[in-house]
Amino acid sequence: MASKTQINLVWDSVGAINHSITGASLPPPRNDQTNWVLAPSAPLLLVHQFGSMKPSHSMIVSGWVLDILFHNRYVLMPINSALKGAAIDFLFTGGPSIKVQFHPKHSTFANSDSIEEGVRQLINNYTKYAYSQLDDYPKIVVRTLFVAAIGSYQEHLQELVESGSLGRNRDVWTPGLSMFSASLVGVLSERFYIPEGGPNTENEQWASKQSAFLEDSYSKIKSARDSILTSLGMY
Repeated sequence: MASKTQINLVWDSVGAINHSITGASLPPPRNDQTNWVLAPSAPLLLVHQFGSMKPSHSMIVSGWVLDILFHNRYVLMPINSALKGAAIDFLFTGGPSIKVQFHPKHSTFANSDSIEEGVRQLINNYTKYAYSQLDDYPKIVVRTLFVAAIGSYQEHLQELVESGSLGRNRDVWTPGLSMFSASLVGVLSERFYIPEGGPNTENEQWASKQSAFLEDSYSKIKSARDSILTSLGMY
């Protein structure tokens, strides 16, 4: 039976988030809830939602995330009142990867478009909230995870554009996006790590090299993003 760790999210009227973590007590290093649960939860939540949103909405949210990570540009958004709360489940099945489940809390008759809008706003606010609680090294790892997630997603969308499945007047959700999302969650969660040993020469060299790599990757992602949005008729 899988072990489960759950992150419960609540927020106030302006969208400011608080969280609590419940569930399985996992062995080191995953018993460090800030670095091994809170840190990867924001990028994995984004990847999970890639599987439920139409491409243009995912691209908009990705843009907000990139602004937070690379430009420190952030607007706290009130979250649509249709979304009352949320929970993120990490399911550990014994291997290095995990499964992610997202549970939005809403009234029975809530409008689905309003709930999706609330989820997009939640991702924006939660990314900033979780990222701001991390130390320098975990921040680099989380930025790496986000870059890998958004880059892989954009490559998938570009393939859909080239095949004619996605484009102007064809900005729609398809079941294939859910399958891609689930696969990407497994790959990225398996590769998540936190550098050990604190500040030392080796870690500082890694941090410098990785930060330069991320800046270069961001430029490529931005160029690819502009191309896809143009294909969708948004530019």
